[in-house]
Amino acid sequence: MNYHALPKIDLHLHLDGAIRVPTIAALGDELGIRLPTYDPRKLARYVQVNRDCRSLTDFLKRFEVFYPLLPFAQTQERIAYELCEDAARDNVIYFETRFAPALAASRTFRMEDAVVAALEGLRRGQRDFGVRCGLILCCYRSLSLARNLATVKLAHRYREAGVVGIDLAGDETHYPAAPLAAAFRLARKLELPVTMHAGEGSAAENIREAVFDHGAVRIGHGVALARDGELLKRVRDQGTTFEICLTSNVQTCSVPSLRRHPFPHFLREQVRVTLNTDDPAISNITLTHELALAARTFKLTRRQVRDILLNAAQAAFAEPSVKRSLARRITAAFA
Repeated sequence: MNYHALPKIDLHLHLDGAIRVPTIAALGDELGIRLPTYDPRKLARYVQVNRDCRSLTDFLKRFEVFYPLLPFAQTQERIAYELCEDAARDNVIYFETRFAPALAASRTFRMEDAVVAALEGLRRGQRDFGVRCGLILCCYRSLSLARNLATVKLAHRYREAGVVGIDLAGDETHYPAAPLAAAFRLARKLELPVTMHAGEGSAAENIREAVFDHGAVRIGHGVALARDGELLKRVRDQGTTFEICLTSNVQTCSVPSLRRHPFPHFLREQVRVTLNTDDPAISNITLTHELALAARTFKLTRRQVRDILLNAAQAAFAEPSVKRSLARRITAAFA
C-alpha cells in the first residue's frame, strides 16, 4: 500500500514535540535565547533522538534545549501553524495536538495566553492547509490541584474555539492521579472528553484507575495493559481506545524492542488501537512512517490498516458529523 497517500488521523501528538528544528533555531535567534548552536543541521543532534536512544531520561533531555522558547505567543502560534502544514504534507486529514499550558507559561505569559496563541495558529493552519484539528489541554501530575483545575476551566472556556478535551501527562511512576481526582470530576461535569497517559511503562493499575475512576475514554500508550489479562477484557468491553506510539515507546524504553511491543497482542484481543506519532519532530518521524512500520513489522493486512484508521475516526474528540466525514474518507480510500 501507499501509506503516504492514505488519509490518516493522529490522536496522540504533543505540540511542543512537533516543533521543527529550523524553527527552534529561528526562534532562538529572534527571541535572544541561548541555544547550543543556531545551525539547524548541528542543532538536530541536540533536539532529536536517534536509534541509540534507550531511556525516557535521554528522550526528555531533548526538550530541555528549547523549553525556554515556549512561553511566547509567537512560539505557540508558529508551532501550531507549522504543524498544520506538516500534517497536510503527510496526508493527515485530522489530528489532535496537546500541550500543558502550565508548562508553557511564565510570570509574563499566562496559561490562557498560551492557549489563545496555539488556537490562533491552528485556526490559520486549518484555513491555509485544509486540515482539521483540535487542541487537547494537558493536566500535569506533578503540578498542584489548583493549576490543574485552572487547566480544565480553560478547556471549557475555549471549547467553542477549538479545545476538544483534557489529558493527564507527567511522571506516572512518582505522581499518582488520585490527588487530582477533582479536576477530572470537573471535566466530566463540564462534559469534556478525557484521555490520560497511563501504563506507558508503569503499572497496569494506572490504566484501571484512569478508565474506571477518572472517566478516561482513551489511554495514551497503555503498553502495561498486556500484563493484566482481566483488565484487558474490561477495557476492551468498555470500548476504551488506546493511542499507540510505536517509535516513541521503543525510544523511551517503555518496551524492550519493537518486535516485543504488545500492539499485535492488542489487535488479536480486539482492543481498540490507533497509531500515533507522540513527538514527531523529536523522534524525526511522520505518521506515514509509523503506519508503514507497523504494517511491515506485524504483517498487517489491508483490512487491519483500515480498521486502525477507522478506530481513530471513531475515537476522535470531534463532532459526530466530523467523525462521520473522516470515516467516509478512510473507507473510500480502501474501496
